Parts: sequence; C-alpha cells; structure tokens
Amino acid sequence: MKKTFIIFMTAIIMSCSGEIYKDQIIVKEDGLAYNKESNSIFSGDVLDKYGELVGVYKRGLKDGDWFEVNSKKGTQKKARYIKGAPEGEQITYLFPGAREKNKRLEYIKYEDGNVVGTWTTWSKDNEGRLITRGEITFENGSGRWKERDPNTRALIKAGNYENWQKSGLWKSWDPEGVIVSEGDYVGGKKIEKWTWYEKGKDTGWEENYTKGLLDSNFYNLSPHSPNRGKGSYRDGIKTGDWKEYFIINEGSLALKQAGSYQFGKKEGVWVHYKKEDNSIIESNITKSRKVSSGSYSQDIKTGEWTEGPDIDFGSRFYGKGLYKDNKKNGEWSYVAPQENPTISGSFSEGNPSGIWTVRYNKKTYQGSLEELRKKVTKLNEYKF
Repeated sequence: MKKTFIIFMTAIIMSCSGEIYKDQIIVKEDGLAYNKESNSIFSGDVLDKYGELVGVYKRGLKDGDWFEVNSKKGTQKKARYIKGAPEGEQITYLFPGAREKNKRLEYIKYEDGNVVGTWTTWSKDNEGRLITRGEITFENGSGRWKERDPNTRALIKAGNYENWQKSGLWKSWDPEGVIVSEGDYVGGKKIEKWTWYEKGKDTGWEENYTKGLLDSNFYNLSPHSPNRGKGSYRDGIKTGDWKEYFIINEGSLALKQAGSYQFGKKEGVWVHYKKEDNSIIESNITKSRKVSSGSYSQDIKTGEWTEGPDIDFGSRFYGKGLYKDNKKNGEWSYVAPQENPTISGSFSEGNPSGIWTVRYNKKTYQGSLEELRKKVTKLNEYKF
C-alpha cells in the first residue's frame, strides 16, 4: 500500500512543471497536455512567446480562464474551462486589435459542457465588414444551424442538431444558392453516401462514410471541398490508387499528385505536379506540369527519381538520380535546355559531395558544386 502511494505521489509531482511556453506543450490522443521534453503530464502556467500568461493546465487539462491567439488565422479567443470542459462564454475576436463587441468572430456559451442559448459566427464581406455568417439557438440540445454567404446572403449550409450533435440530412450550397453537397449525420457522425454536385448536377461525385470515417469509394472533384481526389478509403485511411488535386484560380482544379497508398502511406511509383495559375483549363480541371516522379517505400523516397520544372518537356532543366531515406544519395545527372550545360555529381545525405563535372559552351569544368557555381555562373539559375 505504501509503495502504491509513493508511485501515485511521484506521478503527481512529475506532472507539475510550474511554468512552460506554449510551443513546449503537446496534446496527445488521450486529450491530455504533455511536456514535450519530459513527456510527462503537465500542470501549471502556459506562456506565449512574449512570456504572457495564456492559461493554466491541471493534470493535463485546461482549467480556469484562457486567452488564446492564433496569428495564422488572425483570431484571439477568451475562454473558460473546468477540468478540460468549456464553461461559460467563449468569444473569438479579430487579431490583432481590440476585443470589442463589433470585432467578434464567434460567440458561444456553455453550461455543464453543453452549448446553451444562441451560438453565432461572423465573417468579413468583400468590403471588410463583419457580417453574421452562421447561427443556431439551442433548446434542450436541439436546433437548426443556418449559415449564409457574407456577400450574397445566400444560404450555404443548413442542418439540425439533436442532443447537441449534428443529426439527419445536412446540405450545403455555393454563394449563388446552387446545391454543392448533401448527406446524413447520426450522433454527430457522417454516415453512408454523401453526394457532391457539379454546378447543381449529380455527376457521380461521392464520399462514403462508416460511423464518421471515410470508407470505400471516394470521388470528389468539387472546388468547394477541402478533400479532393479519386481513390478509396478503408476505416478513414487512404488505400489503393489515388489522384489528388489542388485549387487554382476561378475555382478550377489542377492535379497535385498520383500514385498508390498502402495503409495510408505512399508506396511504389508516384508522380508530383506543380500548380500554375496560367495553365490550360479543360472543364474544371487544369493541366498541370509534372515536376517529379519516383518511388516511395512507407512514405519515404527511395530509388531512382526524376525532378525538374517540367520533366515532360525536353527543353526544361531536369535531373535524374537516387534517393535513400528521403534524401538525395548517390549519383545524379542534370540536363539543361539544348544540353548546355550538362552536370553530373554525387550527393551524400542530401548534400552535394565530391567532384562534380560540368560541360558548358564546349568546355569541361570539374570541382565541388560550390566551386563550379563560381566558375560557371549559369549553374546559379538551377536547383539541385
């Protein structure tokens, strides 16, 4: 019994670290905050990079008042927690700037961990004004969420909550009110087939879910979706052959990469493409420039690769060589337009090494790549 008590007290002491900077904290899958360095559950004050108090953790859970800034999103948030559960008002404001009522981006209030009253979000319109975007009023955990485009005021998302969880049919529309997607929730999780539309028409775009996880066929080329591509999922993990896309100007898509996954990791030959805004648009798909091709093993580049600004276009600069453990390793050769210059040499652990050879304007140069860059300034136009 005494030994058990000592172990218990030691665990508590180890979890109490007093004071720590925000970037020294990691929140793990168990939902608890840990000290990155000691890997122990953290209790104590959390400071921002300026040394100002952000909030307090007690045994890995947020407790008390918190003030959280996300400079990337341009937000600052006032919140309160009890043993990790939100409690009372949580208000998100624009950052930087004063925390004023007319600068709010979100207002939400909790009682016993559940939302009560009216939950409201705001966003900027084209003229920089903050306009109500989404709103729901809860009555005993039930209500209907409605979200509108800040410029057209068209309804862009709607669906019901039951017992504080998304439930039943949910739909989304574009800013002109044309339907984009629809599907069902049960207990706050997406289920079965979700349909995505192209300009209001069903063209076969679909996502399939099992208890909130993507499962089975996935085919979605909608520019309105954060997840775009064609392939398959198994229990939320990508598997088999895939094509993935990114968005460019005017809502069109461009091919980003293509290859195969095994258990969510790239495996075998993959091809990567470059996003270019001035590419040729065919339907809503833009022709992309192929910039690299080679093999992966468990998400790690390995074996022979070809890389360059456009490896399908012979007059562009490109190189061929070997990768090991995700780094260039071994012999590489490069060819510039009209084979002037040609370059060959070796890499070690991703860095140029040994003697390199350059053939330029009918002359041959040798030395380290750093030395050759000084002798043949043309080399400074290229990436190796």
